[in-house]
Amino acid sequence: MNATLICRSAIASLLLLAGALGSTAHAAQPDAAAPVTTELPPPKTRLSEQPKIRGAVIAMVGYARGSYTDGDRLIAAQVLDGMRSRFDVTRTVWPDGRTVIASVSGEGHGEERSALLLDGEGHLLALGLVNGHCRDSTGRDEPKVCNPAPQAVLTVFHPAGAKPSDADPLVAWSRVLPSYHALMAESDDPAEAAAAQKIASVEYIVGQPTAPGWRDAQLPAGFPASLKPLLIQAAEVNSTASAGKIVMPKGLAGKPMYTDRQNAQLKGARWPDAEVTLRSYAAFDDLIATYRELAKEASVEAGDREAVFSGTSGAGRYTIRLRDAKETGVFVTVSSWNRK
Repeated sequence: MNATLICRSAIASLLLLAGALGSTAHAAQPDAAAPVTTELPPPKTRLSEQPKIRGAVIAMVGYARGSYTDGDRLIAAQVLDGMRSRFDVTRTVWPDGRTVIASVSGEGHGEERSALLLDGEGHLLALGLVNGHCRDSTGRDEPKVCNPAPQAVLTVFHPAGAKPSDADPLVAWSRVLPSYHALMAESDDPAEAAAAQKIASVEYIVGQPTAPGWRDAQLPAGFPASLKPLLIQAAEVNSTASAGKIVMPKGLAGKPMYTDRQNAQLKGARWPDAEVTLRSYAAFDDLIATYRELAKEASVEAGDREAVFSGTSGAGRYTIRLRDAKETGVFVTVSSWNRK
């Protein structure tokens, strides 16, 4: 999908939401030649929870990874985390029709925040993420390491061929501090004012909408090659297991793949010989349709938030379990039992 033409239906609900709420919003700036910022009443669901917004974010950055608000994590997840608050949603409309829809993370004082830049027709032009260029610490239990406060970075994700100036509204948005830091910046105490967040630099990153979410090296030993087509690339590897033991995440490696409670629920049933769990930000219904095609011979049991496909392959039998976790995506677990 061309990131410069993210389908209107993916953004239309957001524009309608912004328009519908605008009539009850706070007073806007009076200068008609300037961008007009409006604080919107809390929507029923967070921006990060809306499947169409998640789809638009994925269509811009794919399943590429990077270190922005967290170390080596899905960029899309970091962008979505930056718009989790329901109480800080803003809309800024520029004279040329471009619109910035933004919110802040659900933690802290809004230091981490995200925005979508749309053109006048609702096409997604770019994403903005205010972050600390955080990365994983060298110690296992130590906190992440970020740029020293108050130096923050605005990272702009845009399509190939876009000019930095195309995202100027995001630069302007990033420099409008959230209320906590705005009050600090206006403090009579020089030390407190100096501690207010500042955008120290702006960087422009070309989105990778086709970036695969996992590599063959992440698959556990014993996972049948015949089942690889059941692992969609538009997802990240969330966990793996082999021979009854967890392989990923590394922090749990070597532990039994099922807890005592889960094992009791299995009632002595044989554990899978290999298992891979993916996380996708695609819509649950779309993933069910995808797996109906990928596993045509499998039987299907589907509900509102869970679906199970059961089938056989040359290696043995398998199941595909889809679980809709709403804001955190859809988890797809492919389990394999070898022939005995």
